[in-house]
Amino acid sequence: MAERGNTHPAASAVDHRVPASDPIHLLMMNSTPVDVFGGVEQWMLSSSRGLIERGHIIHAMGRPDSLFLTRLEKAGIPVHEGCRGMDHSPVQASRIVRIARREELKIAIVNFNKELTHVARARKHSPIRKIISRSVLPMLDTDPKHRRLYKEHLDGMITPSREVKRMIESYDWMAGIAVQNIPNGLDLAKVDQYQGGRGPVRQSMGYTADDFIIGAVGRLEAHKGINHLIAAFGLAARELEHTALIIVGSGSREGELRHQAASMGAVGKRIRFTGYIEDAYQLMTTFDALALPSTTEYETFGQVLIEAMAFRIPVIGSKVGGIPEVITDGSNGFLVPPGDRTQLADTIVKLARDGSLRRAMAREGRRRVEEFYTESMMLDRLENYLLNLVRTP
Repeated sequence: MAERGNTHPAASAVDHRVPASDPIHLLMMNSTPVDVFGGVEQWMLSSSRGLIERGHIIHAMGRPDSLFLTRLEKAGIPVHEGCRGMDHSPVQASRIVRIARREELKIAIVNFNKELTHVARARKHSPIRKIISRSVLPMLDTDPKHRRLYKEHLDGMITPSREVKRMIESYDWMAGIAVQNIPNGLDLAKVDQYQGGRGPVRQSMGYTADDFIIGAVGRLEAHKGINHLIAAFGLAARELEHTALIIVGSGSREGELRHQAASMGAVGKRIRFTGYIEDAYQLMTTFDALALPSTTEYETFGQVLIEAMAFRIPVIGSKVGGIPEVITDGSNGFLVPPGDRTQLADTIVKLARDGSLRRAMAREGRRRVEEFYTESMMLDRLENYLLNLVRTP
């Protein structure tokens, strides 16, 4: 089996913690495509790193040469390559068995149905006793074979929002599965390292202090609604002279989104695509507002929203999925109906013209992150959930 060995990182800012007396032995599994590193992957990275710092044993498995494995390995998390594509096979299950036996792994957290299938087969011959889903597989496939798979082999599910938890618990065939809502969290010390970089970054990109910049960060896929944001920006730009839109990310819709912007003439020249950037925080310091115009319930939380709020950036989000749990309309940001380009444009104009409103929303956004969405809070909830689950027969 191809593996990439490494050592656990040294304890960082949590040196007040001691190794767990009853450590969790956990395998994180994610077969996401090699070029994807989104919200679930970021959660697995920060959770793995944080649990290791608390004295637990964490390993990860993913596709060879994937961003997922590369970034976790860089963070000091032991990683293992699964079969290319990680398609269902006895070979994949046997790899999991060998790793679980050697590292005495007792819990597995999975992302997709294929991973659940692999671990379900592997745990018959390994120390793995509990299988948890962090995602919603995806949004709970109702195919009869997957219903049986969940009912027979899924022991728990971690949701990032109350809305997703409510949806899962509404299915009678998910009865008996321990569903726990654990919102995402941020390392605020890392965010604060970037404070003060706004001016130099803006200048290097050709923007001035007077420009109003709205940003979008994430995968360029259909459900993210970036096409609506581009159209709304075109409407807003009719009323705003010094404004720009920065779109950070890549994905299957990138080509058509670039074409949409190019077709807008002079206004389209104010739209900048950066492609995928491993560290988007530096660019976020330049934003005056951030938009997440998602169109479907697949937006289960909106990690980029709390990141922007931590940077004291007002946010605009759609009324879908878990977004309304993060944004209180009119307080730390605005909520708009999904796909409503006119209201989105009006909201952009309102924020651009009212500096005092932006500052008030910025303060409230940061306060909400400090109160509800810190990494320490997330890890406390996750650690307690996992310990209780592994102790349950």
